[in-house]
Amino acid sequence: MKKTVAEMAEMISVFNDVEAWRDVVLTGVCFDTRQIQAGDLFVPFVGESRDGHAFVKDAYDAGASAALWQKDVPNPPAGVPVLMVEDTLTALQDLAKAYLKEVHPKTIAITGSNGKTTTKDIMAAIVASKYRVHKTGGNFNNHIGLPYTILSMPADTEVAVLEMGMNHRHEIEVLTKIVMPDIALITNIGEAHLEHLGSREEIAKAKMEIAIGLDASSLLIYPSEEELLKPLVTDNYRVATFGEDGDLRPEMMRTEMEGTSFTTNAAPDVEIFVPIVGEHNVFNTMAAMLAAQELGISASDVKEALANMERSNSRLEWLVGAKGSDILNDAYNSSPTALMAVLKTFMHLEAPSKKKFVVVADMLELGADADTFHYNAGKSIGKGSIDKVFAYGNHIEAFTKAAAEQIGEENVFYFETKAALEAELLAQVTGEEYIMVKGSYGMGLKDIVEALMSETI
Repeated sequence: MKKTVAEMAEMISVFNDVEAWRDVVLTGVCFDTRQIQAGDLFVPFVGESRDGHAFVKDAYDAGASAALWQKDVPNPPAGVPVLMVEDTLTALQDLAKAYLKEVHPKTIAITGSNGKTTTKDIMAAIVASKYRVHKTGGNFNNHIGLPYTILSMPADTEVAVLEMGMNHRHEIEVLTKIVMPDIALITNIGEAHLEHLGSREEIAKAKMEIAIGLDASSLLIYPSEEELLKPLVTDNYRVATFGEDGDLRPEMMRTEMEGTSFTTNAAPDVEIFVPIVGEHNVFNTMAAMLAAQELGISASDVKEALANMERSNSRLEWLVGAKGSDILNDAYNSSPTALMAVLKTFMHLEAPSKKKFVVVADMLELGADADTFHYNAGKSIGKGSIDKVFAYGNHIEAFTKAAAEQIGEENVFYFETKAALEAELLAQVTGEEYIMVKGSYGMGLKDIVEALMSETI
């Protein structure tokens, strides 16, 4: 974005005279004085414990060219170019909406309980094979991050791939009304935010808010197996589905250590390799392929684009462990949907000369039904697909009971402490294992991974 103060004052409602600063040029947006760049518009927010207006002068001294100023806040600093607005957050969002209309790229909005960021990266890699693409960086996917992402967009952008996150109802509604997407994509409905929303039904309603920004020419893409979404779909927009019985579905899948190869019903002769661990990323890729079709990108184009894709900074990664064992590390977060997806990949991984160990700990913030969620995740383990399970935590005991029913009590080890699990696991590792590690971050399984990687073992 590159705008003068006068141009910006035409894009949003400004209540003061900016004539004295009309030719001041703004080249970016910032709301953190520690990250100010020369030419930035500083946006102060009024928080519960701190008011960003107190730092406007500091931002200007650090190089900001101007600042928004909420009109109910007194005493704007003398000598600093300010644009006085009703509400600084609303003004930021309105500014993003106006700039998006001006650049007028095709917009692809992505939400879901799991896989948003991975799908965004896959989507951007595919679309970049044909178009100039701008995508959400990091986790800038909320009511502040989304406008920031849009305002960081180059003026020649042809396709914007925008991630939308939420914790509560009506948050995605705000975001989709800013973007008014050409294509909206829901990856799945999981259990994240159960503590706020109470049920998967409410989570589905919150994710489906993305469709509020669609019109008759827009396309909604969602998983065909998600029964909670189907009754929420309307005829106000076009629809396409992906999944085992979707409009786009896998014909073949082959799980490898570094990714998954697959073909689809739409192009059975084109074998595509997704260079990210996890069979669930085949479905994320198929969702992206449906969006790509709208932009005239073929399955062959997708194959080539993903072959050249930079490896994602995915948390799911392979590491070398004790005595030459291989660790599939996903110790940073967990939910029932995510755990079962990784288990499925791990179970399908060909390992003719390796044993498969699963190390798991509690999935946190699941509410009153936590034991049921853990038990059902354990039940997803196929008979004979896993050699041993090592687990600790309060709720994970339910997982181990289900796992024992599948692979035998003698192959399932439950511990009350992480230290006890670590000692037994290290005692049993010979170097001839694939070891999957997954649990909520608060359970500290990263320490187990570090112990497995220790050269002193």
